Amino acid sequence: MAATTRGSRRRACLIASVGLALAPVAGAAAKPYGHWTAVHRLRTAREFSSAVLLPDGRTLIAGGYGYAGFLATVELYSADTNRWHTGEPMAVTRFAATTTVLPSGKVLVAGGANLDDGYVADAELFDPATDTWSPAGSLRTPRANHTATLLADGRVLVVGGTTTHLRPLATAELYDPVTNSWSPAGAMLAPRFHHTATLLPDGRVLVVGGQDAAGRFRRSAELYDPTTNQWVRTAYMHTGRANQVAALLPNGRVLVAGGGDRGPGFVRSSEAYDPRANRWSRMPSLHVARGFATSSTVPGGRVVVAGGFGNHGTLNSAEVYLSSRRRWRLTGRMHSARAHHVAVTLADGRVLVAGGALASGTLVAGAEILRLPG
Repeated sequence: MAATTRGSRRRACLIASVGLALAPVAGAAAKPYGHWTAVHRLRTAREFSSAVLLPDGRTLIAGGYGYAGFLATVELYSADTNRWHTGEPMAVTRFAATTTVLPSGKVLVAGGANLDDGYVADAELFDPATDTWSPAGSLRTPRANHTATLLADGRVLVVGGTTTHLRPLATAELYDPVTNSWSPAGAMLAPRFHHTATLLPDGRVLVVGGQDAAGRFRRSAELYDPTTNQWVRTAYMHTGRANQVAALLPNGRVLVAGGGDRGPGFVRSSEAYDPRANRWSRMPSLHVARGFATSSTVPGGRVVVAGGFGNHGTLNSAEVYLSSRRRWRLTGRMHSARAHHVAVTLADGRVLVAGGALASGTLVAGAEILRLPG
């Protein structure tokens, strides 16, 4: 009984370190821009999983947290058949990990957390040609809540996150697919987790916001230059943010929107960073305050922000930023409210969302696809 109690407390602590769930409510009404269609459900309801679009057009969703606990299971969605298929499981259970498609077409899954190991250093490679997994070495520091960015030279930059005792990290690491090994990268100027990382057209990586050791939201942002392996601080944002979304716009600026947490609340504001001028500009606000949402870039310079938590509960709303008109439009309502879910832009430009949670302990197996005008 004592061991069970300790395991339950540790599981709750790990989940709390990634995000908080609220009760579900509906989002604000608006004229729909695009509509959602339900597709076949996941075989396993899950949250805190990770997902990518494979070169062959399938969607890979891996790991997460389900009713049976931490997951190593994998599911593959085919838009042609509208079906999910069970894939070979990973060697390690993990949630709050990252997935990155490499130039070879293989997928790197790194880090995360589980009940047995706490924070995970292990990394694995998925080969879509054989649907099999192989080892990809180990991170130098076990971590979850981090980001992973594919650099122009084919390496992967892993940044920040949390590790043992919920300690936020400033460290960064580089994965080299040629040698299948990890090496240290320059450390950030500030530790942070629940941040975002965006690859700029010039090859640098912009890391924005996140939380510090006290849980406060950071206004700071940093730029990593892979040619010098160094970080430099940018101008400060107008608003401190964590659990926000970020997307690269066609004009080379980075749009950052929403963010927050249950205690201090969520925000509607958005802003954009201009790397040429090193300046943040205020942008039109979201229709709905939200954090823990997903963002997906789609054709036409549009960014889809879906679901998440709001100030009155879990959201079934989504909205689209139209960069050509510099405005946000609400889509039709999703079939399910969800947060801690995954989203992938399919090859035809539609957006697939899957899984997530309605509230603490109430998981979502449903999946749906957004089709936009044009």
